[in-house]
Amino acid sequence: MDSIQTILESKRLTIHFQPILSVRGRTFFGVEALVRGIASDGSVLSPLWLFEQASEYGLSAELDRLARHLAIESFYPLWQINKRLILFVNFESKLIDTFESGHYLFDGLLNRYGIPFSNIVLEIKEDEVKDTAKLQDFCTHYRGLGFNIALDDFGIGRSSFDRLAAVRPDIIKIDRSLIADIDTQYIHQEIVRAICRMSTNIGAMALAEGVERLEEASYSQHLGATLIQGFWIAKPSQSPVCENFRYKMDRLKSSSDNLQSELYTYDKSLRIQAESLFEQFSECLTSAEDLLNWEEKVKPIAVSESNIEALYIIDSSARQVGPTLLLRQTRSFFEPMRDGCDHSRKEYYSRTIDSMNSSHLTDNYVSLATGNLCCTYARKIELEENTYVFCIDFIR
Repeated sequence: MDSIQTILESKRLTIHFQPILSVRGRTFFGVEALVRGIASDGSVLSPLWLFEQASEYGLSAELDRLARHLAIESFYPLWQINKRLILFVNFESKLIDTFESGHYLFDGLLNRYGIPFSNIVLEIKEDEVKDTAKLQDFCTHYRGLGFNIALDDFGIGRSSFDRLAAVRPDIIKIDRSLIADIDTQYIHQEIVRAICRMSTNIGAMALAEGVERLEEASYSQHLGATLIQGFWIAKPSQSPVCENFRYKMDRLKSSSDNLQSELYTYDKSLRIQAESLFEQFSECLTSAEDLLNWEEKVKPIAVSESNIEALYIIDSSARQVGPTLLLRQTRSFFEPMRDGCDHSRKEYYSRTIDSMNSSHLTDNYVSLATGNLCCTYARKIELEENTYVFCIDFIR
């Protein structure tokens, strides 16, 4: 086996690029540069081995410098063809702890090739940086020069939300562990949705890493990611080409449209079911006096529906009227709201009270009554000139 010293001295390194797509613009957004070592027999060495060996022998800085230079040189022909193409560059984030302004990462190489700094994204793994002040100085310095900053592997390990203000990233790369099988992982969906929403609110783009299946691409787009990267698009190669690019973009659009349609159809079916139930409930609740034991009146109707978890009524001051009619068992410390509980901060109350069509269907959430995944359909009802909100929690 070749030594890391021999590989670096002979500069037996090569760059592979992995395409990054804009799902909104249906275009190639950029490429990530990934360094590979070349053994004496011509075989490609594992990047993991490469970086472990460099770290063990104190050659991380040298490997980092050579990799960055080679990335720029290899990117130049691609940039000449498409001047809008963005290069994502990895570097040893631990080196930020020794950062001093004036030490330019690319040693003038970008100026030599004429590549604007704005075409470069510097990927940072902030959990590898110990000194927050150095991290902020680094990001401020390179952003001031015109570079873009990306937080890599966000959402795992020791990813720190409080460092977002120091980094002020232009792009947040959502770690592949959250994207894998996201079409079946509700908790991951909510985490990715929250990261995408946060990214938008702070002026950053969310990038889904490790997309290996069409379903993962569709859900990533649905949850708010504007960029995607992964084997479903293309594996890293020296010539970054996404075979059947237009076909894949068409498949993604079709899959995303189908996903939206399925979710809409499901929500529509819940609305129809709920409205049918309200018609039956209204026959049982004709006066304010009926609210004294409303749960006894509606229970025979509700128990026939297999997907109902709970029912409850809220008055115009956002206070619950009577107990929660619970049709499912609670888990652990979860328990239903009780008579007189305040619902004023609940989406299903405020949205329904303000709604023009007198009803509202929430997104999925974990019920505080049972700990199960559910959604709430809420409907305004009028009894003796008083307004109430009748709520049905459906199991999802």
